[in-house]
Amino acid sequence: MPLAKSYLENDGQSYARTVEPGGVTTGYVTPQGQASIDERRLWPSTLHRWAFWLGMQVVALRVGLQLWAEHDPRSALHHFLGAVAPQKHRSPRAEEILKSARQLLNLIDHWDQTFPEKFFPRFATKIRPP
Repeated sequence: MPLAKSYLENDGQSYARTVEPGGVTTGYVTPQGQASIDERRLWPSTLHRWAFWLGMQVVALRVGLQLWAEHDPRSALHHFLGAVAPQKHRSPRAEEILKSARQLLNLIDHWDQTFPEKFFPRFATKIRPP
């Protein structure tokens, strides 16, 4: 999730630059004692799928914000709009999905610092659509 957050929060950041910070490929660590090097790497399309998957978790976002409002009624967390740079989407639907992803990541940051049960996977995976 840190990579998705980095992509969504930095206006000039592309999927490719996010998965290769400073030109260094994000890959897998080769297990000790393995004869060959593990050359698998994180592709920009994977980060794209993560961001869109997060943005589709609208039920978890809605319920999480409701519970947060009960926990702290004076909180302004629900006012965070999650604006995303215009070059990061090509349609109004994609914009809404990425905004939801950014809102969810913001909620997760606050949630995980406040509650003992982490948002993912414990809380969010228990949420079911109505």
